[in-house]
Amino acid sequence: MMSAPAQADEKDWTSVGEQMIAVIEQIPDQYANADQEGVEQSIRQAYYEIYQVSGLEAQINHRLGDERADAFVTQLLSIRDLTRDAAAQADVDQAVADTAQLLRDDITELIATPELNDQWTRVGERVVAKLDEAKQAYQSGDHDAAANAAKDAYLAHYEADGLEKATISYLGQARVSELESMFGQLRQSAKDGSVSVDEYNQKADDLASKITEDATKLDQLTSTAELGWSGFVASFLVLLREGAEALLVVAAVMTYAMKAGRKDQRFGIIVGVVAALAVSIALAFLFSKLTSSAATGQGQELLEGITGVLAVAMLIWVSNWILSKSSGKKWDEYIARTAGKGTATGGVFALASVAFLAVLREGAETILFFSPIMAGAKTGADHAKIWMGVGAAVVLLAVLFTLVWVFGVRLPMKQFFKWTSILLGILAVTIAGGAVKEFQDAALVSAHGLDGVPQVTVLGLYPTVETLLTQLIIIAILVTLGVLQYRKAKSERQQAVTNAAPAQAEK
Repeated sequence: MMSAPAQADEKDWTSVGEQMIAVIEQIPDQYANADQEGVEQSIRQAYYEIYQVSGLEAQINHRLGDERADAFVTQLLSIRDLTRDAAAQADVDQAVADTAQLLRDDITELIATPELNDQWTRVGERVVAKLDEAKQAYQSGDHDAAANAAKDAYLAHYEADGLEKATISYLGQARVSELESMFGQLRQSAKDGSVSVDEYNQKADDLASKITEDATKLDQLTSTAELGWSGFVASFLVLLREGAEALLVVAAVMTYAMKAGRKDQRFGIIVGVVAALAVSIALAFLFSKLTSSAATGQGQELLEGITGVLAVAMLIWVSNWILSKSSGKKWDEYIARTAGKGTATGGVFALASVAFLAVLREGAETILFFSPIMAGAKTGADHAKIWMGVGAAVVLLAVLFTLVWVFGVRLPMKQFFKWTSILLGILAVTIAGGAVKEFQDAALVSAHGLDGVPQVTVLGLYPTVETLLTQLIIIAILVTLGVLQYRKAKSERQQAVTNAAPAQAEK
């Protein structure tokens, strides 16, 4: 799961168990009526929608052990197997009764077992175990197995089990970026077979040490009676960091619509933002319900990477389009040609798409980052401080949005277009670096490190050959388009002067 559930008391777990039992006890009647689809739906509902989502499975696993959690799942699935094999009704009835009793026994013992404050330490141990597998495989000469173990350490545990999100929320993005780089180097070293066994072991041990250190800190932060102001700081920084980039894009295109006097385009932008928020919530909910796995972690990275690529393409297109309208004559011609058109125009679609992609790229991730923060809240004061952090970030983002808007509206048209085009181009370069990094984290793109190159996350600057090469290509495209637009504008000005000369002579 994406994050550990909030702690619950005896009444809570008993209530969850009775909800599950009520669903499971529908199965004998469904089986008697030959409703196999209903039987399997009840099993899925009991397991996925209640046992997992409520956090009961995680608590049994955490406090009673893997064997107890696995035993219950085996017992639950035995009902499905009996119904598929056309077993006697009495056997199905007995299996349902045994499953209900096993669940009650687990909950009774769970309530009597003290809560353990080592949630993230246990996740860290799973990461370290995979890193040990990578070391053993590399030592035996099986470099592919070493690379796969290192990949699973990141995707199946560090990310999918929520440790990455918790680290970002409480310890900061810089720490996660550092560890992601180490994960990438470990995978790449295994693929290339480029280092000695001792060097590889040292890389893995350094990473394991940092993972263990972070997990211990997180348990200390989340196991106290109250989060205190750490909840405020975490929520403030997450929302501010994730929202700033999307806000700059939306502010730029909204300011353009204001200067253009095009209400249809403003409407399209708002629709794009609202749609992105709705899709972000849906995606966050989907990922939070999935069982932790390498596929789940890879899916998140892949989605972020693909969205980033699309955003880069749209930003380059819009940046060049705005630059092409930077002369007063071009703008007047465009207004005359498009005035009165509705929201189906190409311009409306383009700007709505830019807003949609900018918000979507950050939206789902922001919601997921808040999962461990909200899960760690134990008191009303904790929740109050978290929402205070959200409020403070919203106010600051609103101020930033207003400054971009006011500054943009006051600029002369030509200067506004030029600087908006430059801003969108810079954001395209930044997002391009982040998109390639997401593909690297998903183990779909190689990651060859470069010594001496700083990592500046806010600029999408990562010290790998692949990310920097991609950004150089984007810069080259933007510069080429800018030069072409400059030459075109210069040629048109010269042509205008040439055409004006005879008219002046006639006067």
